[in-house]
Amino acid sequence: MQSNGRFIFEAAFLKDDIFVRCDILKRNECGSWDIIEVKSSTKIKDEHLPDVAIQKYVVERCDFEIGQVSLMLINSKDCYFPDLSNLFILFDVSGEIQDSYNEISGNLTIMKSTLEKTDEPINSIGDHCSNPTECPFKDYCWKDVPKQSIFTIPRLHKTKKKELIKAGILDIIHIPVDFKLSDKQQDYVDAVKNNEKQISIAEIRTHLDTLEYPLYFFDFETLNPAIPRFVGMKPYEDFAFQYSCHVMDNNGELEHREYLHTDESDPRLPITESLIKDLGDRGSIIVYNAPFERRILQKLRDTFSEYSIALDNIIERLWDQLDIFKSYYMDPAFYGSNSIKNVLPALAPELSYESLNVQKGDDAQAIWEKMIRETNMEKKQQLIEDLKTYCEMDTLAMVRIHLVLAGI
Repeated sequence: MQSNGRFIFEAAFLKDDIFVRCDILKRNECGSWDIIEVKSSTKIKDEHLPDVAIQKYVVERCDFEIGQVSLMLINSKDCYFPDLSNLFILFDVSGEIQDSYNEISGNLTIMKSTLEKTDEPINSIGDHCSNPTECPFKDYCWKDVPKQSIFTIPRLHKTKKKELIKAGILDIIHIPVDFKLSDKQQDYVDAVKNNEKQISIAEIRTHLDTLEYPLYFFDFETLNPAIPRFVGMKPYEDFAFQYSCHVMDNNGELEHREYLHTDESDPRLPITESLIKDLGDRGSIIVYNAPFERRILQKLRDTFSEYSIALDNIIERLWDQLDIFKSYYMDPAFYGSNSIKNVLPALAPELSYESLNVQKGDDAQAIWEKMIRETNMEKKQQLIEDLKTYCEMDTLAMVRIHLVLAGI
């Protein structure tokens, strides 16, 4: 706990075996204390209210008079680097927490009763196991959930899931034929039950025929920090720090190009100049989920107007490989997801992320942050190689997927 008189940071309270820690306690002019809970969110979420309600409940029972209860959130609308004076915005939720506050006593009785039991509590699994945060016991409770479970059905509403769970149905093959599903959901369930792929060959061919050589298989790695660090950027605004590009000519020959920013300076201008050079002015640029790449490119264009013509040319040439798997190619082996991490093992099992030191985008973000601050050059170089290998795998995966599609 730290204090400067009017403020106490990380104040901890224990009462009747209930422990809470307050981010900020502020002494106000009338002698009572205000609770301020700091969240990285940009808006108030339902789960924030019981969080601060239990703090008020315990602190009051430790003989502290509580005045206002507030949430301090990130201001993603009006804050721009380098002026961070308005990074945070305060919301008074004293009234909004009342319902949660009134339920605390009853909830605590139930919790204590559960803790006193010697038998394992029984509770149904469902979306609540992951939302708003993932339960640490999920792996244990979901150990008997099959791979082809009802949770892989695209956009199945939580009420439908609850209905099936209540009936003891977790495996798709046990869903009754008269269970109401949307057409797309029913197609998926039928494909799983029959272990059949659904491939629209003519539509895939038509889609592929729009490609123009050379083909550029392209992927960004980005970061969106809560606290902006470069001129003109807002909280949680994405910026690219790396890309990989495999270039295929009309003979099928491949060339790999890449960029990785390796220090703490602003990467936006050098990455812009590099990608303009590497992507040329003609040929289709194949990406996986084009809206994301398009948004990053548009931000670069708006920031560096001198390159707007070249960047607009790149944006116009984007071609989304994901569209095929949204509409024309469904395989039960995707387990209900169109993510490249699900599609790749089914279409090109010889490629795998499992042996890589970086296996997903979140890992790449964390390792890049570590790499740019690393002072040991040997360790820094290893992190650089890990990042390059991961990003190269993303675009090589698109190449292999393209070859499978073309072979159809």
